[in-house]
Amino acid sequence: MAAAARPYWTGFLKLSLVTISVRLYTATTERERIRFHQIHEPSGERVRQQLTVPGIGPVERDEIVKGYEYEKGRYVTVDPDDLKRLRLETTDTIDITEFVDNVDPIYFDSPYYLVPDGSVAEEGYRVIREALRKTGKIAIGQVVIGGQERIVAMQPYDKGLLANSLRYEDEIRKPDEFFSSIAADSVDEDELAMMEQIIARKSRKFEPGKFFDHYQAAVRELIDKKLEGKLPDKAPERKPAQVINLMDALKRSLAEEEKSGGSTPRRAAGRAEAEAAPAKSAARGKKAATPNGQRNLLLPVEGGRGRAAQGKAERESSAEAPKRRRKAS
Repeated sequence: MAAAARPYWTGFLKLSLVTISVRLYTATTERERIRFHQIHEPSGERVRQQLTVPGIGPVERDEIVKGYEYEKGRYVTVDPDDLKRLRLETTDTIDITEFVDNVDPIYFDSPYYLVPDGSVAEEGYRVIREALRKTGKIAIGQVVIGGQERIVAMQPYDKGLLANSLRYEDEIRKPDEFFSSIAADSVDEDELAMMEQIIARKSRKFEPGKFFDHYQAAVRELIDKKLEGKLPDKAPERKPAQVINLMDALKRSLAEEEKSGGSTPRRAAGRAEAEAAPAKSAARGKKAATPNGQRNLLLPVEGGRGRAAQGKAERESSAEAPKRRRKAS
C-alpha cells in the first residue's frame, strides 16, 4: 500500500461474535483531473469567495453552525456536540447483517478498499474473504461514513475486500418515469440476428487500461497552446448524423466490423498522448511564469493581459498561413 494513503474511516468489521479491526480507504482518485479556478480577467488574480450574512457582511468560519430550515426563513441549529450524542454503533462498526447473491447495479455508489488493521486482525479477515469467495455471496452491513449512515456491500477483490456504499431505495428514481413511453413489442428477427453478430464480433474481456479520457487530453492540449500564447484551433464543423434505414445501418456496421477486425488502435495512441500531456504542461507552465509568480493570462479576450497575447497569436497565425497552404498544395 502506498505510504501516502490515509484511511477514510477506521473501526471494526463484525460478523456474529467475530470482531476484526479494519480500515477503509477510498478506492478511486481524481488527482489527475484538470481543475479550473475563477479568475478576475482584468487583474489575472484568482477570485476568492467570502462567507457573508445579509445586513451584516463578511463573517468568520468559526461563527457558522449547521442549521435545518423547518419553516421558510426559520432554522433550528445543530452543533457538533449534538451530533456526538447520536453516536450509533455503526459509527465505529460495520455489522454484517446478511449475505446476498447479487445487488442491482443501480444501488452501487462509491467503492472503498476494506483492509485489516494489523496482523492480529488479518487471520479473521482472510477467513471472511475466503468464505465469501467460496460461497459467491456478498456481505451486507451498515456504517456511518462522511456524516451519513450508508449500506455497504462487501465482496472479495484481489487479495482483499472491496466495500461499495449503496444508495437507499428512496434515493432511486422509478424507471417508469423515464421508460414508460418505450414500446415493449418484439423486434424484427433479421435485425436482431445482425445486431447479435455485431455484439459477438465486438465482445472481449473488459480492459479498462485501453480507454482514456479524450476530453481531458484535449483540455490539456488547449492549456499547452494557451501557455505558448497561441489561440486554439477553430472547432471543426460537425456534420449532422444521417438517419438511415435500420437494416442498412446494421449491414454497414457489420461490414465495417469485418473489415477492421474489431481493433482499437486509436485508443492506445490517444492514451500515450494523454500520459505525455501532464509532463508537457508542467514544463511549459514553468516557462510561462512571470517574475511575481503569477502566470500570464493567455486568453483570447478583449482587455486585460489577454489582449497582447491574442494580438501576438493572430500575427503568428497570419504569418504561418501561406506556408501551410504551400505545404498542403
